[in-house]
Amino acid sequence: MRGATANRLRQRLRRVSPKYAKAEAVPSISSVLVAWTLTTTSAIAAPVLRSADIEIAIASPTSCEVTMTLVIEGAPEIEHRVDAPAGVELISVQGARQIGELRTIGTTQSLVLRPDAASYTFRYHVQEPRDRAYRCPMWLPTVPADGLSRAVRFQIALPSSAVPGNSMPAFTWNGSRGSTTLGHIPAFVRAPFGQAGDARGLAGRSLGEGWDVARLMDTAAVVVFAGASALWLLRRRR
Repeated sequence: MRGATANRLRQRLRRVSPKYAKAEAVPSISSVLVAWTLTTTSAIAAPVLRSADIEIAIASPTSCEVTMTLVIEGAPEIEHRVDAPAGVELISVQGARQIGELRTIGTTQSLVLRPDAASYTFRYHVQEPRDRAYRCPMWLPTVPADGLSRAVRFQIALPSSAVPGNSMPAFTWNGSRGSTTLGHIPAFVRAPFGQAGDARGLAGRSLGEGWDVARLMDTAAVVVFAGASALWLLRRRR
């Protein structure tokens, strides 16, 4: 009875006083705080790549083996994509369970993992065709980095007698071994090399000696990836 009486009273107030109806339409402070909390919580819970340690062993101009250790928050399952038209061999997985088989999607291979721990590691081998020599593709998680920290660490090893050329990204070299730190995982690493004293071996692999079609395509891919990452960061900060 009291509820019905209160409803009739509110209806009369709406008809008599437009100000009451307008005030009633304004959301309460508590409802605004609840909506803000839910929005903030979902933004914080968005999956993010916290760190990556990547070791690359180059066996030849067309062969590389990669070990990736990733820390990803907010994603119970993570899909990974690698652009390897000639195929990729998954060697091992530690700290995660593989969900289903590898799937071919266009020129990429899709790998879905369900982590069992804070970090997980997987290792794979790629044999590239000759027109993609000195290019080692990365099996990228479909989860972005936070865009602020530089927590992607690379270690690369060329054949012991190799002399490194101009790489992409740029590595700090100590003989045939190099390292660098980035803010994201690139789609591939390009690490041309030759033999000591072999001027012909390094010909065409230095930025000062001209650009071939493969390098132009690689550079274009990096530019597109960097532009997409910048756009994603801009939208996230708004």
